[in-house]
Amino acid sequence: MAQREPPHFDRSVPPHANHRPAERPPVTARGVALEVLEDIEERAAWLQPALEAALHRNILSRVDQGLARELVAGTLRWQARLDHALDQHARQGMERTPVPIRRVLRMAAYQLLFLERIPAHAAVNGAVEQARALGGEPMARLSNAVLRKLADLGEVPPRGDEPTALAARLSQPRWLVLRWLAEGGPALAARRGAALNRPAPLTIRPDRTSLAPTVLANRLRQEGATVHPGLYAAEALHVEDHPDPFGGHAFGDGWWKVQDEAAQLVGYLVDPQPGETVWDVCAAPGGKTRHLARLMKGQGRLLATDVHPGKADRLGRALADIECAQAKHHDGTEPLGGPPPFDRVLVDAPCSGLGVLRRHPELKWRRQPEDIAGLVELQARILTAASAGVKPGGVLVYSVCTDTPEEGSRQIEAFLARNPSFQLEDPPVGPIDWTPVLDGAFLRTRTEDHGCDAFFGARLRKVQ
Repeated sequence: MAQREPPHFDRSVPPHANHRPAERPPVTARGVALEVLEDIEERAAWLQPALEAALHRNILSRVDQGLARELVAGTLRWQARLDHALDQHARQGMERTPVPIRRVLRMAAYQLLFLERIPAHAAVNGAVEQARALGGEPMARLSNAVLRKLADLGEVPPRGDEPTALAARLSQPRWLVLRWLAEGGPALAARRGAALNRPAPLTIRPDRTSLAPTVLANRLRQEGATVHPGLYAAEALHVEDHPDPFGGHAFGDGWWKVQDEAAQLVGYLVDPQPGETVWDVCAAPGGKTRHLARLMKGQGRLLATDVHPGKADRLGRALADIECAQAKHHDGTEPLGGPPPFDRVLVDAPCSGLGVLRRHPELKWRRQPEDIAGLVELQARILTAASAGVKPGGVLVYSVCTDTPEEGSRQIEAFLARNPSFQLEDPPVGPIDWTPVLDGAFLRTRTEDHGCDAFFGARLRKVQ
């Protein structure tokens, strides 16, 4: 059975504390980070909602909030590498270490190996106190011994291109490394693994219908940010060095939304025109829907649906100015009342999410290779059902945020073999230079090549 999709966290919605409240709320960055790591590992929480909920519950300075974010994301990102380093100094090994203490050791090891600005004694002492609170003096002594050895002797990363060594050195699941090796050998595995371990930049686009990117960029610069135009998407902006991007007036006034360049390209692949009828089939949480609305200049009919009641309800609240409905069927299709023919239909399908591991490092430790087959079956059902909503001459766009061929090109090839009334066509002529992101007629971005999320997209025309 496929695991749940990671949420695309919407910072415009106030964080809701949907995790257990701490009996004694942590008051330090390390305490908050450890609480979030526990939520992620023990209760299958997703990083961003769990982190925002914890920061909402606990009062921390802006600097400590940043440290808490760094500790959680970094510890998850480098988990396998950290375990390998700790194993070199832990007599009993990480596998036999109690799970709560393992989290403490990993977080401290991340500080020792990756955060030069944090003194070693601060990382070790903080971890020893956490271990003492969780397991008494025996666990405090164990943590002190292991971490002091790591601080003094460092790590010896595994060498060579054997899959197990690569997986530990790159801190990636072995099954995923095996896929990369089969696709392009050790060089590709090393490049892709390294790229997915780099934090994603803050990439945004204007949200107001008539707001020009240059106007938005100037306002963000007035707030102290460094702003660069995107490389591929016409309205994308990369924001750096903003003192508080989500606390600034531009965000508070609804001027912009977070959206990776690859995700923005999907909207341009749909290319909705003002006055048309458009259906976003798997719309939650609504980022691509809002982009479609902007491209339509607020003119025409735009329907956003999702099959999950909770997601559909949140979608309706987030997109108050857009028609939203809960889909009838478990495959996420057919809005209430049945789908009339649409000029354009977008299926941004549930997928393995392997293209967004920069943003969801917890996902790589949850996803299993057998999940992909179930997702491929679900995607095929959604595509088939959604295609019935496309009028003759209309456009069907399929996209996924992953790089597996089963969920990408093979999925489309199988659909076209079953549905001769559809034909694959090139992306539309317009504001996008598609050349750098095309693989034949397919949209295909790779993090190691393009610096954005790994996406696949296909544009199909209903010819009869």
